[in-house]
Amino acid sequence: MFDSVYSGYSDRIRQSSVVLSNIQSLSGGDLSDINDFIKTQKGVLFVLLYAAIEYSLTACVATFLSLLQNDARKPLEYKKYYLCTLLNAQLNAVRNSGKKNLWEKKAALLDGVFSNDPVPIDNAVFPTDAINIGCDQIVEIWKMFHLPEPAFPDSFNHWTLTEIKNHRNSIAHGREKASDIGGRFTLEQLQRKHKEVECLCMHIISTFENVFGRKGYLVEHA
Repeated sequence: MFDSVYSGYSDRIRQSSVVLSNIQSLSGGDLSDINDFIKTQKGVLFVLLYAAIEYSLTACVATFLSLLQNDARKPLEYKKYYLCTLLNAQLNAVRNSGKKNLWEKKAALLDGVFSNDPVPIDNAVFPTDAINIGCDQIVEIWKMFHLPEPAFPDSFNHWTLTEIKNHRNSIAHGREKASDIGGRFTLEQLQRKHKEVECLCMHIISTFENVFGRKGYLVEHA
């Protein structure tokens, strides 16, 4: 069910593994005199690690919703916060309506909530601000899908995700050079961050997979 997500994640984390291996090989164990190329590779690693995290979360949500499409239920069969996603169009219609048709849209929303028909599910909805994936976005996704705690793997350092996101943005938007960011980190530090990202991504994928497998999205399976 989530085989394509595992495959996509593996392809992305493999890229960062290759870069990390090259850093180790080129540095020759002597971290006191690292050239600009190695520093740049270290900075690029943050971009690749962020890509693995973003892909894992967004692909899990899209895959999960696609699977729900195949066995759609009436709205009130789902745990309550699922309706924020499943009735996204109706909620947006209320938010965007003018004074003239506001009450009509409110009534349509309640018709959707109490409908006895299977709810149409849009797998393109991503229930968070989606500007950048950070700790807040993961926590919000966990809430919207009633995913079991914890939202992060045991002993996961939340600062690692914030650091990866910030460095990725700085490099991608040209605020800092990859070599300047990369030069701040030792090989050992990067290896630890890489391992943490692997644990986080696998935690995200396996959580969604397990919740779908046991139908943890339904009220009757609360």
